[in-house]
Amino acid sequence: MRGCRITSRRKGLLRGLLRDKSGVTAVEFALLAPVFFAMLASLFEVGLLLTRMAMVDHAVNVVSKQVYTGEVSKGVAAGTITQSDLEAAVCDVTSTVIPNCQSEITVELTEITSLSSLPSDDAACKDATLELNPSVTFNPGVGNSIVFMRVCLTVDLLTPGIGFGLKLPQTDTGRFELISSAAFLNEPF
Repeated sequence: MRGCRITSRRKGLLRGLLRDKSGVTAVEFALLAPVFFAMLASLFEVGLLLTRMAMVDHAVNVVSKQVYTGEVSKGVAAGTITQSDLEAAVCDVTSTVIPNCQSEITVELTEITSLSSLPSDDAACKDATLELNPSVTFNPGVGNSIVFMRVCLTVDLLTPGIGFGLKLPQTDTGRFELISSAAFLNEPF
């Protein structure tokens, strides 16, 4: 008889637990909160990446104008400009949204003499984690020459496995590349 009472008590407790609705909201929150917070972080990151990409595009437009008008080489000795000068000019424009810009940006200039001289390979991007600078073409051209400018910026993502990060090209170390380019005709200077 004693065994029957225990099982009936257990059944009564089980029925009471199944009928009890307290804590249901906490369980639902525990199940949905990680998904919600991942989406929120992804939305924040997409906004930050789009802002960075817009700033890189704007910097390419500003600096390419300085190159094709000859303005950027006026302050440089003997009228020559270096790759680090252009990287600094791009970073001056983007410094508000891109920390450590100088160590994560690569500027490439290629003079286009014919359609066969267009760069056919992917952009070479500097990766600050490797401390290596990629070998890129840097030829700002002369007056009346066509020049192709390409800027590559490497960034880290908060949520690389979801959303916008899945569509970006990656370096060998898992960092992501933001690439902007422009082609222009140098003015006679």
